[in-house]
Amino acid sequence: MYISFREISKQISNSKEVILRDANILSYGSNRICYLDETNPSKLIKIARHPENWKKDHRQSFSEWYVSKSIAPVNTDCRISLCQSWVRTNKGPGLVVDRIVDDHGQSITLRKLLFKRELTVNRALFLIENIIYNFSIAGIPASDFNIDNFVIEGEHANNKLVMIDGFSPKKINLKTNIILQSKVLSSCYTKRKWRQTKPRFTYCAQKVYAGDYCFAAAVPLSDASSGTSGIKK
Repeated sequence: MYISFREISKQISNSKEVILRDANILSYGSNRICYLDETNPSKLIKIARHPENWKKDHRQSFSEWYVSKSIAPVNTDCRISLCQSWVRTNKGPGLVVDRIVDDHGQSITLRKLLFKRELTVNRALFLIENIIYNFSIAGIPASDFNIDNFVIEGEHANNKLVMIDGFSPKKINLKTNIILQSKVLSSCYTKRKWRQTKPRFTYCAQKVYAGDYCFAAAVPLSDASSGTSGIKK
């Protein structure tokens, strides 16, 4: 894997500053916060939770950037939200990604689909495992099967889910380099991560589908800072 931090820094320096408002926060994790870009509603911007240490918080952004630019372009149906560019924002350096929406222009997560009973748990598991098969063919090493990392695209009746986050390793190291260079290793990595996550994912999906309000929404931003995932134990 080759990630040019010089190229990324150049893109950030040469970009016009984008002003982000906290009212436009759409989602968040332990390291990154995702904002709607008011100037271009078809895009989202992922920024580091700690801008003063942005390279550390953006480690997964760097591998997502690589997947988008080096693996996804040769696969016509890779089921990820593609990364487009790096920009300068009032919240620090940000990664611009495609916003995935339904036929009404809304970003509806798998959690919401289950809570509204538009999908059964078994159907959701079937769709996720189809994505895993897709990833194994494309060589995409997904690492985080959080229930909020999947959004429906287009008409709901088509049941097309797209992974918007977690479709790459969380760290940049030698192991990641090796995995990203091999479709076989990427496939094994994705399948292993899913096997590890599937019991918790299924438990969470069952709770959401049953209408348990403790599982009806993603964790609050204050809890996310402690590393809690959207899949509650």
